[in-house]
Amino acid sequence: MHKELASYFNKLDISPYLLTYGDGPFGSRALRSALSSFFNDYFKPVNKVLPDQLLVAGGVTSIIDLITFGVADEGDGILIGRPLYTSFAKDIEARAGAKLVPVSSEGKDPMGEEMVGQYEKELLKQEEDGTKIRAIILASVDTLKAYMRFCQKYHIHYISDEVYAMSIYSTPSNASAVPFTSALAIDTTGLIDANRVHILYGMSKDFSSNGLRAGVLISQNNPPLLQTLKSVAVFSWPTSITEYYWTHLLNDRPFLDQYFAENSKRLAAGYDRLTTFLRENRIKWIEGSNAGFFVWADFRGLLGPDIIVNDDDDKQVDAVAVQRPSQVYRTSKKAKERDDWFFEKMIKANVFVASGNAFFAEEHGWYRISFSVPGDVLDVGLERLRGLLEEVKAEVGGR
Repeated sequence: MHKELASYFNKLDISPYLLTYGDGPFGSRALRSALSSFFNDYFKPVNKVLPDQLLVAGGVTSIIDLITFGVADEGDGILIGRPLYTSFAKDIEARAGAKLVPVSSEGKDPMGEEMVGQYEKELLKQEEDGTKIRAIILASVDTLKAYMRFCQKYHIHYISDEVYAMSIYSTPSNASAVPFTSALAIDTTGLIDANRVHILYGMSKDFSSNGLRAGVLISQNNPPLLQTLKSVAVFSWPTSITEYYWTHLLNDRPFLDQYFAENSKRLAAGYDRLTTFLRENRIKWIEGSNAGFFVWADFRGLLGPDIIVNDDDDKQVDAVAVQRPSQVYRTSKKAKERDDWFFEKMIKANVFVASGNAFFAEEHGWYRISFSVPGDVLDVGLERLRGLLEEVKAEVGGR
């Protein structure tokens, strides 16, 4: 959607005022007003979102840095389920000095209610080791209420990452996927203190504009926290021109509705293209997704049978064991070597598929594949990958 947005923005006039500091470091009045209307219309909040409940910064990275600074002291922990976006580590740790604490599923459904137990286990372990957990960062899940109860039980903050809220798509293969529900749409009465709930959003994903650097924090019931973050927002001041572009886009509902519909259509086509390819090449992936730009694909079988270790073989084990129906896969030195080998072969074949190692994957051999590119570009990449898979299968089969 880059061409469509560039064409749209090129029609806007840049006034002299946009070359100034504007309204200040935490979002112009016009943008916060446009954002509040957008959230009220599209996110179905229980209570209307007001402009004064928003803080705008130069990207969601800056928002995460700010809220970490606000809710955690140096050395405190933030829980996030694996796999997770690689930049979370820098966002949480670099300036605020807090600690990213990845949470392993260990074979449990990462979107199911049983996963709450994994968060609780990790929280108790961390606190026993001296790390105070202050918050969780979680994408939309159908067990959202269970996580809110968990946060209330341990008096921690619930930070909802909703950057893909409007990047929803539907295909015959994911028709049963759980629809997006914003944390704003949940009545928190009896679940969690409302001042512990915060939402992250930005331009990068739904608006295909990660180069414009704009993110927003919604905190409806915690004015002291917002005031604290505003006091240091000067370090993440969004540009006046970016604020103007986003404001104009949010207020143009006919264009916005057309844009979201076309974006959804293209995402569905890309998802179908990629998953058809994976199915044809007998590559498994985590099915049922209906939002975002990627699939989580399982290439472990291409690393060779010698990466599988038995329960009683601990010689090469250096991480967590993950239960599977027929055997136990572990993160072993051999698996890492083979994973690095496979990734290097992809690079040499001019194919870049992001290794799960960059996303705190529990096991080697998992990869994140993006399908949110033009169809002809995706086709070229998949053809290159097809040739590589044939080569690797022949080599692994001969081992």
